[in-house]
Amino acid sequence: MTHLRKALILVILFVVITVLAGLLHAAPWTDVSLQRLMLWMASCGCVGLMLGGIYAFDAKSELKIRSSVVGRTVIGTTASLLLAVVWRWPLGGIALAGSIGAALGYLGMLWAKYVDFY
Repeated sequence: MTHLRKALILVILFVVITVLAGLLHAAPWTDVSLQRLMLWMASCGCVGLMLGGIYAFDAKSELKIRSSVVGRTVIGTTASLLLAVVWRWPLGGIALAGSIGAALGYLGMLWAKYVDFY
C-alpha cells in the first residue's frame, strides 16, 4: 500500500507542477480573462495527471515507484475524460478522448519520453 501512496503523491506533484507552469505561462498580469486562465490551468493539470501517472507507473521510467499497466491506463483515461469535461466536449468527443487517453496511458514511456518540459 505504501508504494501506491508514493506513486499517487508523485502524480499529484506532477499535477501541481504543470498547473504552476501553466499559470506562469499565461500569467494573470497578461491580457487573459480569468475564465481562459482557469481553463488553461485545468488543461495543464490534466496533462500533468497523465504524465505523472506514466512516470509513476511505467517500468521504463526513472521515477518509477510501481510498475502497473492498469494504473497507467486508468490514469490516462481519467485525465483525458477530465479534459473533455472541462472543455465541455460533445459525447463523441468525450468517447474519443477516453480512448486516446487509454491508449496513451497504455503506451506510457514510448511517447512520454519525447515530451519537452522547457
